[in-house]
Amino acid sequence: MIITRLLGGLGNQMFQYAAGLALAERRRTVLKLDVSWFKEYAEFEAHNRYALSCFNITEQLATEEEVDRVRGVPLTRLERWSVRLAGALRLRQYARRLGSAGHRYSPPGFRFHPEFFEQPDPTYLEGMFQSERFFAPVANLLGVHFSFRYPPPPAVADLARRIAGGPSAAVHFRRGDYVRNATFREEIGVLPIDYYHRAVALLRARRPDTTLYIFSDEIDAIEREFKPTGPHVFVRATQPWHAYDKIRLMSLCQHAIVSNSTFAWWAAWLNPSPDKLVVAPDPWLARRSPESADVVPANWTQLATHA
Repeated sequence: MIITRLLGGLGNQMFQYAAGLALAERRRTVLKLDVSWFKEYAEFEAHNRYALSCFNITEQLATEEEVDRVRGVPLTRLERWSVRLAGALRLRQYARRLGSAGHRYSPPGFRFHPEFFEQPDPTYLEGMFQSERFFAPVANLLGVHFSFRYPPPPAVADLARRIAGGPSAAVHFRRGDYVRNATFREEIGVLPIDYYHRAVALLRARRPDTTLYIFSDEIDAIEREFKPTGPHVFVRATQPWHAYDKIRLMSLCQHAIVSNSTFAWWAAWLNPSPDKLVVAPDPWLARRSPESADVVPANWTQLATHA
């Protein structure tokens, strides 16, 4: 059994699921999901709920007993004595739950580490796993798992048809908690408008007839600030949409200009276009670190966040 601990928003959860699936497939075992974080950290705005049920994933939630057994539980001297006593009294369920040393794996950063695929069955995974190298062996399978479980509402379906009707590019701005949360603002950072203007110029030079479909969690503010050249559409929800409908629509665009958001990352990665152009910020995080060097896939085009 492989158990992966889910945390953060939808994009983060997709990375954690993808890594867990890759290791479970390698070990020919089952993948289960630990969703306890969402009860423990309710203050993280839109990142405080389990969100993968929108996809056709293998959705098996780990029980508390399974998490304790696979992860292992640090025991006091008295607890170790009680486990031995439980074993002697043939209270096997208690002894098995608290007596296992367990095995957990947490990479030291976002960067891929080859020993990931050496982890045994069972293993408890805890980390961000923000590199496609963690799940490259199951990339085709993930396309099935991350297909959408529910049909789009009419407004989304109408826009999807417009996107499919001509050359298109998704442009994603991430604001929201990146602005309001001081830690996110300092460590992740808000991309400057100039990055987007240069990214659009790069895109227009290679794909001049492309219509830009502009997405953001603060679309009104972006429309006031961002004045792109050429055909473009600021995408608004005219009726309540699910967040995953934005990933659905962005992934239908032939090209992408992404923010430093895992939400936008997955929309671009799920794009099946064989000749897609994806422009991504360099560095990915405000604080440049070698540990985030593997976030952007090799076949994407990196553009400096500041000229």
